[in-house]
Amino acid sequence: AQGTGSLSNVGKITSNDGNILLDAQNTVTLNGAIDAGSGTVTIAANKDGSSGQGFSMAAGSSITTSNATASAVQINVNGAGGGTGTAALRDITTGSGGTLTVATDTGGNTTGGDITRAAGTLNVGTGTVSLATSTAAGANIGTSGTPILTTAGAISASSGTSGVFITESDGADFTATATGGGQIALTSTTGTLT
Repeated sequence: AQGTGSLSNVGKITSNDGNILLDAQNTVTLNGAIDAGSGTVTIAANKDGSSGQGFSMAAGSSITTSNATASAVQINVNGAGGGTGTAALRDITTGSGGTLTVATDTGGNTTGGDITRAAGTLNVGTGTVSLATSTAAGANIGTSGTPILTTAGAISASSGTSGVFITESDGADFTATATGGGQIALTSTTGTLT
């Protein structure tokens, strides 16, 4: 689905093996479960790079695919020219070995906002979770009270001055950076962080 404005109240979408694309110049809001079968899921929000419009997942929403490729799930917020939009996540699952990419610094944007979690886990099995905000003051990935929960083999996180807060379920290879004096808090409930 493509929109010149917003894609609001996106309900249940199911595909057996076709790719799913949600593309909007403004806000994208999920209110139901997206199941792409073995297809990929690509979401672009605030493509016009205007104001703070972003991507959010409401209660009861989720994204699932059995796809285990490097483009299994991609969520991009804002445009290269600007935008302060954020990404608010819930349950997202790929096939084991797949990659989940969430970015608010799309196209090198230097003003993109936070990546946060309201509930749920980012689960890619042995795959990779890649999270990136702009280097703007105040931009963060997760918070100290509500870190991003992951199940992954590798995690890459890059954020602004408010830091990176991630809790991994079973150990992973981590690469994390935060601009300036931003805090980095990485935790594993079991397993080793390397």
